[in-house]
Amino acid sequence: MNSKKKPDDGFFQASKVSQDLHPEDCFVCGLENDKSLKATIQFDEENGEVKFTHSFQGHELGAPGRKRLVHGGAIAALLDEAQGVLAHHIGHIVMTDQLHLRYHKATPIEESVEIHAWITTVRKRRLYTRATMKNKEGEVLVSSSGRWYLLPDRMIERINKESEKLINGFQPGLIEANRSRFKSIRKRKRQPSG
Repeated sequence: MNSKKKPDDGFFQASKVSQDLHPEDCFVCGLENDKSLKATIQFDEENGEVKFTHSFQGHELGAPGRKRLVHGGAIAALLDEAQGVLAHHIGHIVMTDQLHLRYHKATPIEESVEIHAWITTVRKRRLYTRATMKNKEGEVLVSSSGRWYLLPDRMIERINKESEKLINGFQPGLIEANRSRFKSIRKRKRQPSG
């Protein structure tokens, strides 16, 4: 599942899921972390966006009541990760600067939800995103917007040196493969259909 460097030619494939970018013990997408949300955040190469479905497992339970509802913090973590991973999928390493959420409806634990995240603007030092979480009927349960600080290359290099295990998403070859793919997507989307 993880994007791996080919040993002979140094070629990197662009990432397709969050596990290609984050460590196995990540809080939201880590498959080896028992307390993880175990989200597999998929990149839609057709549109240059993140689109995936997710089912909360039950340990994200919020306030008591007749219905078992997902805790708002678990939802916030999932939408933060969806938008942040999107930035990684298009070739930027980011840190959350601001995250805004609007909870339109409560989210039952038992329901599968669809998450959609997209880029709205890229500036010199900031990246802006939006996201929605909908139920199977297409109703918006939560909407979100985020502002992200783009990490400079020198900071990425320092993080890699200080990290006990190299995170795939911070490898320069993978970052460049993701940037190149996104440039192709943008170019294709700008061409008139006919």
